[in-house]
Amino acid sequence: MIDQERVREMTKLAAYEQREGKKYRQVIRYYRSDFAARHLLRAFLCGTVVYGIFLLMWGVCHLEELMEQLDSMDLIAFGTAVLVRYLFFLAAYLIAVDVYANVFYAAGKKSMKRHYRRLKHLGKLYDEQENRTAPMRH
Repeated sequence: MIDQERVREMTKLAAYEQREGKKYRQVIRYYRSDFAARHLLRAFLCGTVVYGIFLLMWGVCHLEELMEQLDSMDLIAFGTAVLVRYLFFLAAYLIAVDVYANVFYAAGKKSMKRHYRRLKHLGKLYDEQENRTAPMRH
C-alpha cells in the first residue's frame, strides 16, 4: 500500500532539488568566509574590467576634447582623479557584493537545514513503515 505522507514528502523533496536545491548547492560546499571571499575575488576582477570598459567608452566619447587639451592637461592630476574614482567605485561594489554573498549564504543555509529536516522526516517514515511490516520476534 502506498503511504500518502511519504509520497508527499518525496514530491516536496524532488521539487526542492529541482528549484532551490540547484541554486543553493554551492552554499553547502563552503564555509561562509570562503564563500564570501570567492565572490569578492570574482567581483574585484569583474569590477576592474567593467571600470576599464567604462573608462575606455568615456575616452572614446571625449576623444576630441582630450586630444585638444592633452598638452595643457595635468596628467598626474587626471590619473589621480581616475584612480580615486576607481577606488570609490570598487569599494562600493565590493561592499555590495559582500552583503549579497552573506545574505545569500544565510538564506541558503536556512533552506538547506529545512531540506535536511524533511529528509530526516522521510527517513523516519520509512523506519515506521518497516517496523509496522516486519514480523514480531520473541
